[in-house]
Amino acid sequence: MKFKVCSALALAFFSTTALAQTATDKKMDAVLTHGERQPLAALAAVKLEHGQPVYQYYGGFARRDGAQTVPVKQETLFRIASISKVVTTIGLMELVEQGKINLDHDVSEYLGFPLRNPDFPTTPITVRMLLNHTSTIRDGDVYVLPPGKAVRDFFDESYKPGSQDYHFSFHDSHAPGTYFTYCNLCYGLVGTIIERVSGERFDRYQKHHVLEPLKIDGGYNVAELEHPERLATLYQHVPSGYEAAVDSQPLKVWSKEALASYKIGSNGSVFSPQGGLRISLQGLIRLAQFMIQRGTLDGVRLLAPQSIEAMETPTWTFNGKNGVCPYPLSAYGLSLFTLTGTNDTNGKPASPYIGYQGGLRGHLGDAYGLHSGFWYNPQNGEAYLFAADGYPDYEQEKPGQYSSFSRVEEEIFTILAGK
Repeated sequence: MKFKVCSALALAFFSTTALAQTATDKKMDAVLTHGERQPLAALAAVKLEHGQPVYQYYGGFARRDGAQTVPVKQETLFRIASISKVVTTIGLMELVEQGKINLDHDVSEYLGFPLRNPDFPTTPITVRMLLNHTSTIRDGDVYVLPPGKAVRDFFDESYKPGSQDYHFSFHDSHAPGTYFTYCNLCYGLVGTIIERVSGERFDRYQKHHVLEPLKIDGGYNVAELEHPERLATLYQHVPSGYEAAVDSQPLKVWSKEALASYKIGSNGSVFSPQGGLRISLQGLIRLAQFMIQRGTLDGVRLLAPQSIEAMETPTWTFNGKNGVCPYPLSAYGLSLFTLTGTNDTNGKPASPYIGYQGGLRGHLGDAYGLHSGFWYNPQNGEAYLFAADGYPDYEQEKPGQYSSFSRVEEEIFTILAGK
């Protein structure tokens, strides 16, 4: 199924450029069927101009249940991976605006237990450092714990430097706030802080204070989705075919008993604030419009323009030696990349397509066989949004030709940009 133009504003555009749209569809079809070493399972992609959709594509399948194949649609919900961090941060920034959280305060005050890198016992780790990945906290072997555990268990003093369960950088002379290392666990801590400050369970806080006001379908808890029938299964492409990685039917969820006895504020990682949001491309459109319109959508204001700008403004910029990251990263704010076009930590240009002139903010997603993109330019209202499912194992992905994006992502960007 391909749906090319969705807004009334764009209907006239479509009527005069049908041939161009058809050509674009064919290019997207080629990415779907030949983009990786094997065909992708699904591809959904959207372009905005001046904040409005001018092109949409939906191809492939959301899931296969025996002989039944469910096609990808506008409302298909994907586990969107690390784009979730942006929505988590919006929820946090609401509490910052209310004066309940200070970005530069010691996180120990909000978590209810002392949190220090043992190599730097007198240096506070702040909320800002959690958001911009400079806290010196590391993912270790796991970064999600079940409902009966507490996030403080990640930092048990019995865990020693060098072990897989040790969650700090060690003996590298990089103090908190000085060095970038991408860390999912930090957002499990952010989710816990949101719970302790708000008094609400993380998934429900995000639903009531972010998703519902923005009229975005989805959520961080698959057991409480309003439309579970819209959920896509994420697949990895292995030699034997597509292998379900997450969100397969019947859904695997935390038991009702475990969540019923869950203590709010003990372990926000349960709901995967770093990557567990299920959202559709229609939801990403609304999220992009919210960011482009500086914190408001359809007359509803959730954040002041200054908060959006704080999220976007780089608080870390690569200087050649102050960070490592497998992604196309040269500048990072509070949950948002800035694609500067300059060299990233891998020595490649942080550019989504050849000829890129800068301006895009956003985040990528990469988990369970899915690569996703949420990229927008607040200056001109342009945006590139996509979800591509059915990637092979990481070591078998086709690398980008000119960037640290995968080759498929480069192709999607290039098609949407009309290059």
